[in-house]
Amino acid sequence: MLDERKRLVLRAIIDSYIETAEPVGSRTIARKHDLGVSPATIRNEMADLEEIGYLEQPHVSAGRIPSDKGYRFYVDALMEPHAFPKSEVERVEKQLLDPQLTPERALQAAARLLALLTDSVSLVVAPSTDQLVFKHVQLVCLEPNSILVTLVLHPMIVKNRLIRTDREYTPEEIGEISEALNQKLRGITYRQLGLTVLREIISDFGDIGHTLVDLVLQSLAEEREEQIYSTGASNILTQPEFRDVQRAAAVLAALEQKDILLSILSSAAKSSGVQVIIGQENAYAPMQTCSIVTCTYYVGNDVVGTLGVLGPTRMDYSKMVAAVDLVAQTVSLLLTKQHR
Repeated sequence: MLDERKRLVLRAIIDSYIETAEPVGSRTIARKHDLGVSPATIRNEMADLEEIGYLEQPHVSAGRIPSDKGYRFYVDALMEPHAFPKSEVERVEKQLLDPQLTPERALQAAARLLALLTDSVSLVVAPSTDQLVFKHVQLVCLEPNSILVTLVLHPMIVKNRLIRTDREYTPEEIGEISEALNQKLRGITYRQLGLTVLREIISDFGDIGHTLVDLVLQSLAEEREEQIYSTGASNILTQPEFRDVQRAAAVLAALEQKDILLSILSSAAKSSGVQVIIGQENAYAPMQTCSIVTCTYYVGNDVVGTLGVLGPTRMDYSKMVAAVDLVAQTVSLLLTKQHR
């Protein structure tokens, strides 16, 4: 456990490094922070903090920078809460609490706002389809061989899919098949829509409806894939840490791999509320130069998704935590109101 002076020195170093991206020396700390001790005493404390793994010295003649362990202690025990100005909070609420927003558009807007608030990469995972319950299925014939499948899922998710058919269906046939599908699907989850259920549903239809129902169910099965919205990847390139082209390219390449992002965010979502993954705490090597701050969002009391931001380990953790928490709470409020 760190004594009070070491805590003050460590917080001063991390705050200074977050601000400047430059290694921090004892004279800088003595000049910028009134700790009531001499540069020599600060230097001794810095040496101790380095020895126990909270600081690193990138070059012999340079000052110190925080290690992942140092950032972790800072996040857990040292950082001051960030308070956004009232104008920023009102801007978030104005953009996200619009009752005309569909859930999908609200999540897209949340991704854009997070990127703007934090100058980082935003990540928003839509509710896992497997957990959603079929509420209503509607088929609409747009042209002779084109049918729009509209799927309403609980809570408050709407999906549209256009399918092409080899034969033409009359409005009466479309209506009958829609009603029959609703009777079969209403109240079950995507997880329950396995091959056995699919075969049972298809077998209940005669030759007229068999092919169309098969196409509809195929389109529903394809919708299982989780959706992730991301904005602000170019913000990575503005950070001093990523002037190294290879390092930046590795992170940008990782951001294009949906499975990796979903794996990282799904792991964070196992605990509710705000979570911070720092550097090497991330098992995926190309992301270990970054930190990720996430928060779950809700419909009522049910966790339905995760959102967060990604940036260098030198990120302003206090601001990131506040931004992610603010947007998650606002999205939860909107989705809960729409659900009711």
